[in-house]
Amino acid sequence: MYVLKERVLQMTEFLDTVLPGTLGADNVTLHVNPRFTDLRDREFFRLPVEVRYGATDRLELIGGVSPFTPNPINSGRDHRWGPGEAKIGARYDIGSRLWFYDKATVGLETRVPLGKPPVQLNDHYTHVRPFLATSRTLRRWPQTTFYTNFSYDRSVKLTERGPPPPDVERRHVGEVAPGLLYKPGELGYFAEYRFRHFQTPLENHLGHETQIGTIWDIPLWRSAQWKLPGKWQVSIGYRYTTEEGHGDSHGVTTRVSWRTTLREVLEHVTPKPAASR
Repeated sequence: MYVLKERVLQMTEFLDTVLPGTLGADNVTLHVNPRFTDLRDREFFRLPVEVRYGATDRLELIGGVSPFTPNPINSGRDHRWGPGEAKIGARYDIGSRLWFYDKATVGLETRVPLGKPPVQLNDHYTHVRPFLATSRTLRRWPQTTFYTNFSYDRSVKLTERGPPPPDVERRHVGEVAPGLLYKPGELGYFAEYRFRHFQTPLENHLGHETQIGTIWDIPLWRSAQWKLPGKWQVSIGYRYTTEEGHGDSHGVTTRVSWRTTLREVLEHVTPKPAASR
């Protein structure tokens, strides 16, 4: 049986947080990240799918789509099917070149709307987002990692499209998100704070978000018992968000992530040749 490489199993993200790291040369992985919170809050259900390829030992290329389906629980205007949005991006591992941080990865991702998705999925603008993910292991507590995400999400008009919905406000968002991750084993716990600067055609304003939660990296032996390939990860977080002029919001976010290598997928779907007599 093919054993997933340690670098492929490395946790490089949870919920909306990115950690440093790339796949390594010639690795290809499939990622599926259903948004189960949609079942509670939305009239649709998202099922993002990504393929990642390690072009070199440091460079990783990403492509994916986020189709959506009708929510079996809620109904309304967005209770429908659609391709959602497309995503292309890249990450590059710059190692320990930054002062203070042990690891750092720079990246760029672009999200392009396909058709007319719900505005909660995509606001009908193309989003170009450069980012920097950094981390440092605390020497005194080696099972604890201090991490910081820096990003700038810019809304652009990439193609000729119809006008966005009237309730959509075009805006650019700069964000800094420091946090702590304690992960001594398959279970981990995190706490983070996000500072946001919103730029709109009419004004600039600020936003803040705090989040605490837990992560479960399901052991490979357990998923093997379930006859499921790949690596499974469950993340649960409680968020409290404030934005000037838009009020406060809070709630629980749940994310189930699954990733596997192309080779492992092929081994499960390709029939084995019959043994010769």
